[in-house]
Amino acid sequence: MSQPICVLCAFYHSRADTHLPDMTSMGKQTCDTGLRRLEHELVSVRAAFLRLQEATGFEPGANDRVSQQLPSAPVASPSRQPNVSGSKERRLPIDLARADLLAPATDGYVSDAYRDQAGHHSVAGVLNEWVAAWHDRWYYSEHYPRRDAVSLIDWISGIRLMVVADQDTAIADFAAELHELRNALRNALGDREKKRQPMWGVKCPRCKLVSQLMMDPEDPDHHRECANCGRLLTQPEYLAHLRDLVDEFRTTRF
Repeated sequence: MSQPICVLCAFYHSRADTHLPDMTSMGKQTCDTGLRRLEHELVSVRAAFLRLQEATGFEPGANDRVSQQLPSAPVASPSRQPNVSGSKERRLPIDLARADLLAPATDGYVSDAYRDQAGHHSVAGVLNEWVAAWHDRWYYSEHYPRRDAVSLIDWISGIRLMVVADQDTAIADFAAELHELRNALRNALGDREKKRQPMWGVKCPRCKLVSQLMMDPEDPDHHRECANCGRLLTQPEYLAHLRDLVDEFRTTRF
C-alpha cells in the first residue's frame, strides 16, 4: 500500500487512503492519473466558459462588463420614495454571477484569504494570476498570451501543464481553484452537479459493506472509492474484484 504521493490524486480523492502509483522514485509529484483529471477539469472549464459566453452574448476583451449585459429596453428609474425596512429590493437588470465570471483579467493578484468576498472571481482573472507566475518562472522568453480566459487555458494546456504539474509545488492549489471555477460556471449555467454513482450490490473488498463503492462521473480513469473505509480501486482493480466476487458466488452456490 502506498501513501498519497501524487498531490493531485490526494486532492481529487481526499477521502481515500491509497493513491497509486507511487511516483517518488521517478522524482515526480504527480502521476498520469492525477494529470489526466486536471486536464479534464481544464477542458471542462473552457467548454463551460464558452457556453456561458454564448448564452450571455458577452464579447471577449470588452472593458465594461456591466454594459455588455444591460437590456436594450429602458430601465426604470430609482424610486423617490423613502426606503422602508423589510421592503423587497429591486433586482438588478443583469446577472451578476455571470458578469463576474466573464469579466476580463485585471492587473494585480486575486485574493480572498478570509472567504468573505461577495460574488465570484472572474475566470480570466484567476487563470491570469497562475499564468503570470508560470510565465515569469519558466517561460519568460515566450510571448505572453492574450489575457482572455480561452487564450489563457489554451496556453496552459498540453506540455506546459505537464511541466508545471511536476515543478510547481502549489499545483494542488491550482486544481482546487480550477474546481471552484468549474462549479461556479456550472451554477451560472443552471447545470446540475453530477453525483457520485454507487456500485449497487457490490461489496467493498476491505470493509465488506455493500453498495459503498462510488464512482465519480468526472473522473476520466473511473476509480471506485469506498465511502465507508476509503479503499480506492483503479478500473482494472475493480474489474478484478468483480471477477473474484463472481467466482466466490459460483463456489458457494454450486
